[in-house]
Amino acid sequence: MALRATRKRYPTIFLAFALALLAACNPAKENPPPGGSQPPPGAWVAPAGVPDPEFGIVEKLEDYYTRPDPWDEETPGWYYVDQYHPDASDARTYGTPAAPRATLPDPIPAGSVVEVHGRYDYAPTGYDVVQAEGTAEAPVFIVGDEPSGSGPALVTRKWVVKSSYTILEGFEFTDFGKVTFNYPSHHVALRNSELHDMAGKIGGGGRSDAERVRHIVIYNNKIHSQDGWDQNPDVDLDNHGIKFGSYTEDVWVLDNVGYHNGGSFIQIGDWGDGSTEALNRSRRFYVARNDLYANRQSPIGIKQATDVIISENVLHDNQKIQSNAAGQSGVVFQYGPERVWILFNRIYNSNSGITAGSNSGGTGQEQYIIGNVIYDIAVPPDFTYNPNTGWAPAAIMLAGGRNRHIVDNTIWNVDGGIHSPGGDGSLQIHGNLVANVRQGRHVFVELGNAVSASRITGNVFFQAGGAPTFRLGSTAFTGVAELDAAAQASGNLEADPLLADPAAGDLRPQAASPLVDSGSENDVYQRFFDLYGLDIRRDAAGTPRPQGAAWDRGAYEYVR
Repeated sequence: MALRATRKRYPTIFLAFALALLAACNPAKENPPPGGSQPPPGAWVAPAGVPDPEFGIVEKLEDYYTRPDPWDEETPGWYYVDQYHPDASDARTYGTPAAPRATLPDPIPAGSVVEVHGRYDYAPTGYDVVQAEGTAEAPVFIVGDEPSGSGPALVTRKWVVKSSYTILEGFEFTDFGKVTFNYPSHHVALRNSELHDMAGKIGGGGRSDAERVRHIVIYNNKIHSQDGWDQNPDVDLDNHGIKFGSYTEDVWVLDNVGYHNGGSFIQIGDWGDGSTEALNRSRRFYVARNDLYANRQSPIGIKQATDVIISENVLHDNQKIQSNAAGQSGVVFQYGPERVWILFNRIYNSNSGITAGSNSGGTGQEQYIIGNVIYDIAVPPDFTYNPNTGWAPAAIMLAGGRNRHIVDNTIWNVDGGIHSPGGDGSLQIHGNLVANVRQGRHVFVELGNAVSASRITGNVFFQAGGAPTFRLGSTAFTGVAELDAAAQASGNLEADPLLADPAAGDLRPQAASPLVDSGSENDVYQRFFDLYGLDIRRDAAGTPRPQGAAWDRGAYEYVR
């Protein structure tokens, strides 16, 4: 199958601002190294493995409608809302800047634009229902940014959205202001806004399999600073930034900045009975290219759900706060979700990289961890590390899941490498670089049935000043020669990977690296293409694979 174009883009406004601040402290460590080719300026390109949403990213108000100029009389289709204007009145149908409406129209007809100005706290039943009836040909825009540039409208009470083909943008939500998407919402986007210091979560869900919330886009927002995010460590706060529950499908969470949330940045799905029906209550989620740091819980949490793509996120500085957790990871999944794909993320300065909790009745069969760069992972200060068990934070720690595929990742300077203390299925560990493990093992598979079903092939292991260590069941190995004598292992190398500048977070191989042209393509890439029709044969920097005579091992290709 032909390779698709390299997926890479310029950062959005909020993401660029946040990364610029971080780069000022240490540019090489905070920004992924270059690779691949940039698209034309201004073009939007989906992250790797993520399909383009049908609606919500590229649509611009000015491409559909022309703002009245001058706006000195009511204009059909254009609503001007300024709740605290001295002359505001809903006796007017549309309103003008000099004589506005007080509240949002209900319903909002297709083809409408609603401009909201100043503070908005209308909540007749404790919240305001936003019922917009847009269509693909005549979408609704509800906008809070003032054309004069004086700032976004401030919403301080909850909006319950029951809308179609609607874009909400340019708002500041705070206090009791938040957004939930309820049935029959579909094709709705929340974008270019700031949501902070809120009492509650963004998100929502449907009512039944026949009454789903679908095609929701949360794009280019700043979501942060929930009350008490770092207080009361004995309380499981669960005040997530975003939470989608059952009967939700086709949700894109892209290019956001999220920090200081009182739980995860996003939690997907709920606990269920593990049936196929339960796993499909939440399905087709795409969480990609977000910058997520310093949250109370691991920034991305996945419960029972199906077809979840986690791609190209930067996940960093997530450290233990709650006393009931062993530490914070970049991504956590639990309760046996089905077809979870964790692709090309950059995870660092956290207690763990990627963690799978117990299946707890979940029946999901496939989980994939591909092309991630994980480094500077250390357990919290109050954790006592026991190297004789896999139950410890690590770059990848899988206590659950079944058929688990760990392919083409780069792991560097971590307390534990790839650990699997639980889970009753197989582990396919292929093409990874695991180097400089401080306390645990480079690979530790604890349960006998998992050991017999697992394969460790084509990896590079390295330990500066010593030898890499492994444990399969009750048998320990020192050095790759001992490991490859086991039935489960073959084709692994023990060698200095010769990376570009590890101290600065640049983990690309140099020309003479043993990683270069020594690997092979794993069948996980074909599996992804067969399921979704998208080609993810690329590296962590967006460079198509292979660049030379063969694939490079680890997350990066050497670019000649």
